[in-house]
Amino acid sequence: MDLKTKLHALVDKYDALIIFLVIECLALTAFSLADANIIFRYLGFLIAIVLIPFALMFTSKKEWLSLGLFSLPLIIIAFLTGFSTFTRDMGYGSLDNLSVVLGTLAFFFLGFAVRRVKKFKIDIALLTIGVAMALLVFLSLVYSLYQYGPFHVALYDGLVYYYDGRLFVVSEETKWLLGFSFVEMSTNYVTLFGTMLSTSLAGLLYVSPKNEPRKFYITLAIGLVGLLSIVLLPNLDALYLLIPVLIFALLYRFIRSREKVGVAVQYIFFALLGIAGIVLLITVLNAANISFLSNFIAGNSLLNRLFNTNRFVSPWNEVLKAMLTSQGFFGFPLTYIDGLVANTGAFEFEIIKEGGFLAFLALIAFILLVIFSMYRYSAKSKDASYIKIIILTLLIAVFLHGSFLWNTFPLTYTDDYYFSFFRSAPYLLILFIIGYAYYPLRGTPLINHEAIPSREGGEALSTSQFEKEEEIKL
Repeated sequence: MDLKTKLHALVDKYDALIIFLVIECLALTAFSLADANIIFRYLGFLIAIVLIPFALMFTSKKEWLSLGLFSLPLIIIAFLTGFSTFTRDMGYGSLDNLSVVLGTLAFFFLGFAVRRVKKFKIDIALLTIGVAMALLVFLSLVYSLYQYGPFHVALYDGLVYYYDGRLFVVSEETKWLLGFSFVEMSTNYVTLFGTMLSTSLAGLLYVSPKNEPRKFYITLAIGLVGLLSIVLLPNLDALYLLIPVLIFALLYRFIRSREKVGVAVQYIFFALLGIAGIVLLITVLNAANISFLSNFIAGNSLLNRLFNTNRFVSPWNEVLKAMLTSQGFFGFPLTYIDGLVANTGAFEFEIIKEGGFLAFLALIAFILLVIFSMYRYSAKSKDASYIKIIILTLLIAVFLHGSFLWNTFPLTYTDDYYFSFFRSAPYLLILFIIGYAYYPLRGTPLINHEAIPSREGGEALSTSQFEKEEEIKL
């Protein structure tokens, strides 16, 4: 019996068990049971090892090469957010830091490999994640309503109270189930979970309550829990960020000539990408105190407002200046506390604190690769539209929320506990989804052409079609 036959036998024997373990791992991570993310990372790593035979059997050599190039920025991110000057000074511990490296790569690989399991259903996985996270959000919402009442952010705007000799603003906090107890938490942090759940409502555009009542009502319940958790505060910033997600979902569903729209979207995307690149370059040079540029910006009221004094760019400048003055190319030492506590609200700039400038560049590269991959996934994948629209809107929503509303110090009564986006449960879940939806920038995944062998040992279909690769037109 050759190796391939043994692998086929192993796949047929344990595929149901492996699917159960993957679903269970995703559910525990989504619910954030006991806030034990370190355990979930190691659990994901162990399950990823078990999934290696599936990946070996149903992935071609060319696809492995494409996956390796795609994963290279993520590997850099994993190591620099796990082991850096920042993590050393924060004293996370070797096991915790190692879990970040292994968990980051494992959850991405989990999504990639489990797609090769014939019996795996991504809609079941998405609903499981949604139900588990909805339970967490629902429990927190009920207790928050009991403590504050509905719409307390609007009703008690400006109201303050004192605790342990310190002043706190009522409208900036809510209750959240962290571990096994409820704590006072920043509304921006909490609404990330509500935002993720709300995107499931986009799936209702493709599900009929008559034909699939169970899927329809479960999806509706998940989405409503998420939306109500935002509205009943309310967090207006989080609601505003859902508007682009809603527009995307409606365009995706109702525009028929997607090819023409796709061309227009590509031009718009590259135009915005070019503008963002120029803005980023100017921001970095300005933070580096390049004299002629800094003086020119400071002397122009409009540019000064754009690059120095507005509420978004100001903390970015603090982080960039701290990086340049502290030689923080591998994360910030704690001595540069001003740069450390600057709340940028953007995970793209928070990674500079945690992993340094190289990690920042790797993250930008990875985001671009994900965008191209998701474009291919949307156009080429055989997944149902219900699945595609939930995955795409979820990624967009997390990206927007993480870029504007991420809070690294969300606990109300303590400011010495740093919440890293790259050590959070939502990050692991997003990596799993990116891994699942990964589509090579050239060619087609082998699983789209090769039939999974039966227990009787039937041979797979020829993969000659896969060898005839097509380049993505960008």
